Amino acid sequence: MNWEVSTMQSKRSFFNRTLFRKNLTRFWPLWGIVSAVGSLMPLYVLLELLNGGGARVTSLEFTQLLYTVAAMAVPAVSCAYAILCAMLVWSYLYSPRSVELMHTLPVDRTCLFVTSVLSGLAMMLIPYAVVGALTCLIALVFGFFDFTAACFTVLAVVLMTVTFFGLATFCAMLTGNVFALPVLYLLVNFLAPLLEALVVTLSSQFLLGFSGSSQGIFDFLAPIFGIYENISLEYVPTRGAAEACYLVGFGTLFLYFLAGLALLGLGYLLYRRRPSESAGDVAAFRGLRPVFRWGLALLSALTLGYLLYELFCTPFQWGCYANPAFMAVCMAITGLLGWYAASMFLEKSLRVFKGSLKSAVVVCAVMAALCFAISADLFGIEDRVPALEDIHAVSIADMDLRATYFTEDDREMVERIVRLHRALLSDKEGLRREAYGDYHCLLLTYTLKNGTALSRVYRFSVQEDRLDDPASWSAQVAALYRDPALVVSQVTIPDNGTLTSIFAYDFANGYGEELLESSEAQSSSAKVLYDAILQDAREGNIPGPPVFPGDGEYPYDVRFEIEYRTVEERGGYQHHYDAIQLYPSMEHTIGTLLDLELVTEARVELWNQALVEQYGEDALG
Repeated sequence: MNWEVSTMQSKRSFFNRTLFRKNLTRFWPLWGIVSAVGSLMPLYVLLELLNGGGARVTSLEFTQLLYTVAAMAVPAVSCAYAILCAMLVWSYLYSPRSVELMHTLPVDRTCLFVTSVLSGLAMMLIPYAVVGALTCLIALVFGFFDFTAACFTVLAVVLMTVTFFGLATFCAMLTGNVFALPVLYLLVNFLAPLLEALVVTLSSQFLLGFSGSSQGIFDFLAPIFGIYENISLEYVPTRGAAEACYLVGFGTLFLYFLAGLALLGLGYLLYRRRPSESAGDVAAFRGLRPVFRWGLALLSALTLGYLLYELFCTPFQWGCYANPAFMAVCMAITGLLGWYAASMFLEKSLRVFKGSLKSAVVVCAVMAALCFAISADLFGIEDRVPALEDIHAVSIADMDLRATYFTEDDREMVERIVRLHRALLSDKEGLRREAYGDYHCLLLTYTLKNGTALSRVYRFSVQEDRLDDPASWSAQVAALYRDPALVVSQVTIPDNGTLTSIFAYDFANGYGEELLESSEAQSSSAKVLYDAILQDAREGNIPGPPVFPGDGEYPYDVRFEIEYRTVEERGGYQHHYDAIQLYPSMEHTIGTLLDLELVTEARVELWNQALVEQYGEDALG
């Protein structure tokens, strides 16, 4: 007789339908309200079609609408919406009673994690599905639906949804406080570019020529920045149609999607080890407490320390540059405040000062050392001048001057600018002194062949007593600014550029009368006027910018604003702007203004009288 009893093997579940439905029904107000608000857009499109007729809408316009929403709206909406969904699906982790109840259910943590993640993703995708379905239904009814565009838009939405929800879930595993979660999520999203901007701003207070503008080197660590910088619409001419619209940047979206999956994986590993008793704590793991303290101390020192210096220590700084000793004191004080604030949050108590003297000394020393390290320029930022063979182009700007030179076409001019840059650096201590003033604000921007850029800005006044020394930077500035080629390059439109408009303003009457506004009806007049300005530049009739106050010729109170656009390599256009003042020596331009009847002889005579009254008879040359 066989006494064996057949038993059913237990089956491990990775998904709980009951919990999934419970999450969706419990939190329906969030995704329901978002869906209702989003539905207003297709409703508006429908009303417009009913009022104006659907025959005028083409599939290209529908494609452009989908891709515009995907490129412009979806990243910001997903970034903000992800943290709301994460706060709801992981809300049980932040209450001791709720977390104990959930972890005593006959469901292991793997099943809880997978079910909660799928619940959050579903809550994020439902509004997109509702709005997208309504939009596509309208397009089908009116006959301008584009299946390919709809598929690519759905793909972009899914990729960004996983990216931001993965980041939100990872942040949810690091903290046990529901109010700390959105703050942590915000910091993690923007921490890299924020730290770069703070360090660059602080460095600009000490380092000569450092512009203080962030280069965005670490923007890729902030998903929303990286997405906005790389996703865009591209229009390409096609055979048999005017153009086709494409959504570019899917390579970037896939990389962030993989990062989102990796963060979900890290979140799962953290969830498996997360202690239930951490509910309510700012840091869910004890190992994160030092990170939280030092992180808040650093942010406090870089932000509040700089503000404290601006409020109380600016009178003691060295000219335009900060005093490192005073800045170090300010950073040490505010860094210590951040340290104690973090300790209060972590300990949930105000009694954090006892026995903390040693830690306080270490924090102050580290923040002061950081300040001195930045001011000492350990990485040689001040002295960096690109090698000539590495430069693709260099742009200079000062006053109304803007010009760009390429090593392939203007190697000699690029060499002159590099020599001037090195001459300025040879007199760093002199440039730091306030006695030199800031009549000039010279901005140098190098575009390197590796695709990066280097910007430096120098404020100075030319020393007239050193103009006879060709090696001095004063003489080199004067020679460069007085070179007619500089003015010609400023007003010359590149080969890949097209003149779009010219505006002429007469400020002699006090409010800026518009003499010419370039439009379709006046495009020929704008072209004639631009040719006259270019001819005056080539004949040397336009003086360069003044080297020092009172130097050079005096201009009329008339200003030309030249706008043009250039074709970019990856498609689209880039718009440019130049400003030129009118001088008495610009005979071709003045003659063209008279020929086009934009001004009269009497007005030109009034301009001359104004110059004589202000500067004397020599003002007219």
